Amino acid sequence: MSAQKDYAVQFVAKEKAQLVTIERDNAPLGENQVEGRTVVSLISAGTEVVGGYCADLQAAASTGYAAVLEVETIGSAVSTVSPGDIVFTTGNHRSYQRLDEERALRVPDGLPPETAVFTRMVKIPMPAFVHTGVRPPEKCMVTGLGVVGLMAAQLAQLYCYEVTACEPDAARRRVAEEHGVSNVMPAVPLSDSSLQGQVGLGLECSGHEQAALDLCDVVRTHGEVLLVGVPWVARSDLLAQKILHSIFFNYVGVHSGWEGRMSDNQDFHSGRHHFSVALDWLAAGKIEVHESLYKKVSPTDPQTVYQAILHNQLQALTAMFDWRELWSS
Repeated sequence: MSAQKDYAVQFVAKEKAQLVTIERDNAPLGENQVEGRTVVSLISAGTEVVGGYCADLQAAASTGYAAVLEVETIGSAVSTVSPGDIVFTTGNHRSYQRLDEERALRVPDGLPPETAVFTRMVKIPMPAFVHTGVRPPEKCMVTGLGVVGLMAAQLAQLYCYEVTACEPDAARRRVAEEHGVSNVMPAVPLSDSSLQGQVGLGLECSGHEQAALDLCDVVRTHGEVLLVGVPWVARSDLLAQKILHSIFFNYVGVHSGWEGRMSDNQDFHSGRHHFSVALDWLAAGKIEVHESLYKKVSPTDPQTVYQAILHNQLQALTAMFDWRELWSS
């Protein structure tokens, strides 16, 4: 019997994405595995576009790390999901997924797949709030209101910090305000006496070195700056000495955002635990995802989508592939 064909979005060269045909894994399903059809998968405008699409590739690369699928088959020992369930997973951009049960989290009833897939983006800044020693109701400043920064600002408000969010792009500021971020401004207000030296926690979500310096300059003595956004490429000619000078004389604690260091087990504050909490908060409306945040697109022409994101032509913060049109292919 010939192998069944599926589809996947791959990066086949620098700044070149294609929908390709792949063979489905026809090996027997493991007792702790589930598989099913992908409903939607979310594009990361940072890690995926800047870190992958724009990279020099030696071979074709899989893409994506957030997906929602409809379970079709489960292994004999699977107990947490059933056929027909809608689940979130850290899956690729592909039409069919097979994964271990521990990576499949059932989406709460009534939560749309288009919202549930943002679980991945909510989880990215969550560990920062676990590891910081700066506690609410101190002032928290977020720089960069892409998807991750938007989630970080909402989380900080949910945790009862006094939040200021900074973003130079007017469209992104409007999206943040639509999502309930109440205090949004175009730049870090270094001359504002009510904030200068008064901010306890800075969350740098843009990956821009100037934003990191600005936060180091605005936080209080012994304040903390957490680098949540990945500095994939140099954004300026800023010398490291300026950042080091600010850190040294302001006694700033600078840390990574911690997202990549969370445990993979099921303990409290593990990666799985944070995914589960993020799903519940999205379902409860504690974290908002409005349609202004994303554009839903077909996976049949990924090149156009990635180019639009790369050149800031999308008119949304990110995009997601809707795979349902390929279910009957």
